[in-house]
Amino acid sequence: MSRSLLIALCAAILLSSCQSSPQAPATETPQPPTAVQSPPAQPEGDSQSGAADEAIFTAVPQSAADFLARGIAHSARGRREEALADLTAAIERDPTLAEAYFQRGVLNFERNAALSLADFNTAVALAPEKAEYVHWRGRAHSWTDNHAAALADYTRAIELAPDVADYYFWRGAAYAFQQDQPAAIADYDQAIRLNPNNPDYRHWRGMAYTASGDFDRAIADHTRAIELIGNVPDYYFGRARAYHSKGLLDIALGDYTRAIELNSERAEYFFWRGILFREGGNPAAAREDLTRAADLGSEIAREELARLP
Repeated sequence: MSRSLLIALCAAILLSSCQSSPQAPATETPQPPTAVQSPPAQPEGDSQSGAADEAIFTAVPQSAADFLARGIAHSARGRREEALADLTAAIERDPTLAEAYFQRGVLNFERNAALSLADFNTAVALAPEKAEYVHWRGRAHSWTDNHAAALADYTRAIELAPDVADYYFWRGAAYAFQQDQPAAIADYDQAIRLNPNNPDYRHWRGMAYTASGDFDRAIADHTRAIELIGNVPDYYFGRARAYHSKGLLDIALGDYTRAIELNSERAEYFFWRGILFREGGNPAAAREDLTRAADLGSEIAREELARLP
C-alpha cells in the first residue's frame, strides 16, 4: 500500500514526517486498495467464459446498466479513461443509478478526492443502507481532513455491516490519526478477530502499541506481519521503532537498515536511523542519514542536522 497510488490512494495522510520531536512515536494512516473491483475470475481452460467476458466490449450498450457493466469491466482491466466515460454515460441515462456514482468515485479517488467525495455523497443519498458506499465516503472525508465526518461514516458502515474487517481497520486508523490509541487498538482487535491473517492489521496495531508505550506487543505484531509477508519495508520500520523506543538499538538498526534496503526513498526511514546513530555515538553516520532524509523532504531532519556538532 503506497501513495504512489494515493501516495497510492486515500484517507491516507502520511504522518510519518509529522512527529513533534525525535522522541515521538512514528504514526501514519493506512492507504486504500487500488480498486474495489477485481478482474472477473475465469476458470482455467474455459475459453467460452473468456469469450463471454470480452463480448461486453464488442456489444453496443443500450441502457444505463449496459454502460455501468462495461465501465466496471474497463476498470477491472485498468482502463481508467474508458471506465470513466462509460460510468458517466450510465449516470446521464439514469441519474438514480447509485452504483455508477460509487464506481466513478472510486476511480476519481486516486486523483481528485473532492470529486470522489461528491460522487460518494450522491451514491449514499441514493442508497443510504449500502455499507460500502458509506465506508468509502469515510475514506474521502479522511483524505480531505474531515476526520469527524470520517469517523461517523466508518461507524455507520460498521452498523450496517458489522462483520467486515476492513471497516474496523479504517476506523482504527482514523482514531490513530486523532491519537486515540486505545480506541484504535480496540478496532484493530476486531479487524484481526475477523481476519487474523491480514498483515496490515497487525502492522497498524503494532504502531498503535508503540504509540501507547507497549513495545513488547508492538514487536509481536510487527513480527507477525513480517511472517505473513516478509518484503514490506513499513513492517520492518514499525518493528524498528518499537525496538528503538525500548532501547534495543542494535536490533532496531537491523530493522531500519532492512526497511531502507527495501525502499530507499522514504525520508522517515533515514531520519530515524540517523537519530539512532546519534544516540549510539556515531555522529558521522547520523549526519549522513539525516542529510539523506532532508534531501527526501523531511523538515524535521533539517532541524536535527542543525543540532549536530
